[in-house]
Amino acid sequence: MKRITNGYGTPSRRTPPAAGEHDLVARLHKVNLDLLPVLHELLRTRSVTRTAQSLGITQPAVSRALRQLRGAFDDQLLISAGRDTRLTERAAALAGPLGRALGELDLLLKPAGPFDPATEAVHLVINTADYVTQLLAPILVEICAREAPHVVLEFTWTGTRTAEDLAKIDFMIGPRAFGETLGKKVGRLPLWRDEMVCIAAAANEAIPVRLTPAQFQALRYVAFRRSPRTPQDMRILLQPTSTLEAAPVCTTSSFLVLGAIVGKSDCVALVPRKVARELARAERLRIVEIAYPRKQLLIDAYWSPATNSRRGRAWFRELLARAAARLG
Repeated sequence: MKRITNGYGTPSRRTPPAAGEHDLVARLHKVNLDLLPVLHELLRTRSVTRTAQSLGITQPAVSRALRQLRGAFDDQLLISAGRDTRLTERAAALAGPLGRALGELDLLLKPAGPFDPATEAVHLVINTADYVTQLLAPILVEICAREAPHVVLEFTWTGTRTAEDLAKIDFMIGPRAFGETLGKKVGRLPLWRDEMVCIAAAANEAIPVRLTPAQFQALRYVAFRRSPRTPQDMRILLQPTSTLEAAPVCTTSSFLVLGAIVGKSDCVALVPRKVARELARAERLRIVEIAYPRKQLLIDAYWSPATNSRRGRAWFRELLARAAARLG
């Protein structure tokens, strides 16, 4: 019979539980933990009647609990002495540790309070294009510096094509047309509206203030490509004017690089208007309108319902909405 190994030539073995853990499990099996609050109250009141009144249950229910507890602890716990009831030595020794244990359990099992950005640390992964990072990251980092100093934001750009992919990160930000391919069960937050425009070098006076699709295609242009393997239908979802970019002289997966190329050449490029404004501040560029009917972009944030319970995610959705409002 073939032996299963762990990859290093030795048989795979499960690590046995520590002796102390094994003994603890055995002891826990002997006690109905639901009875511990009843025991705590019995030790405090030394009375079945007063315990029933305090806990809002019947006296027979408390009497049954006491019988079970006596069996579990192998001790009488409470002993009648005339009109009084006294604790056994074992019961007296239990009182302090039991109170502390119930307090710790209460803290352990109590529902978590609202996320506190001022004190809590959390690492958030946002999958998006570089131009979205260019627009949002400065605003988000500025707000976090004041309100959430322990929050770490990680902007990345990886392939997110299914709801399963989305569950591996915290948020994806992108065009609505693309986000809708992830299915109806994902969370969605509308962020802003945008539209595609053309950018040209400020010194390139041969480019008019408005281009038709035919005029654009007659020029030398550079284009955004998410990946050389991205099919045309997916490119249209990511960028609605991509059908005009049939023969670019250069492609790049960075909108920001497009601006650097255009600023130092006779090429033009199609980019979202909000990033065109940012690029024009950094490069010697001007914005040229493109007469194309399908150029609107709706940018949304998406997340998997599987991430809803993670600390800080609901707070960050509110933060995204605030940051998007500042973009106008």
